[in-house]
Amino acid sequence: MKTIKFLTVLVSIFVFNACVIHDNDIETEVDLVYTDTITILAADFVAEDEYVSVAEYGWNNLDEYMVDEGLVLGYLRFEGTTAWQALPFAIPFENDFVNLRYFFDVDNFSLVAEGEIPDNNQENVELFHGDVLRIIAIPPSQIVSGKGIDYSNYEQVAEIYGLEK
Repeated sequence: MKTIKFLTVLVSIFVFNACVIHDNDIETEVDLVYTDTITILAADFVAEDEYVSVAEYGWNNLDEYMVDEGLVLGYLRFEGTTAWQALPFAIPFENDFVNLRYFFDVDNFSLVAEGEIPDNNQENVELFHGDVLRIIAIPPSQIVSGKGIDYSNYEQVAEIYGLEK
């Protein structure tokens, strides 16, 4: 009988902890999941040095708490396809290997294209011309965590947060 009670408690704990929505009772101005879709243009990028080019896309709806404690995700969909690739993303390209990554702060989302061949910036950013960037910002109070949740899988994220697929 004790074994059954122990197993019941153990299963209850597992089920309770399998999917948790964090609610920390901290007030913030961002209550909803933010999402934006941007068509990437090669002209968006500015060369930072002979390897790195950066495209900056502004936003103004995040506060410092959201940036520090929330979850900001980036996904890429190649032109003519329907699949979303999680960023950072690396792709071999002709004689180069190009990494696409991002960074962000309160008022800016920056997309970074970095190659391994010097002065190949223009060719590298042309690789992403016409592709679609999807940005998702999830406030700390809305973050869902649990076993089996894969934030690199856009389809799963879209389903969890009720986003456009």
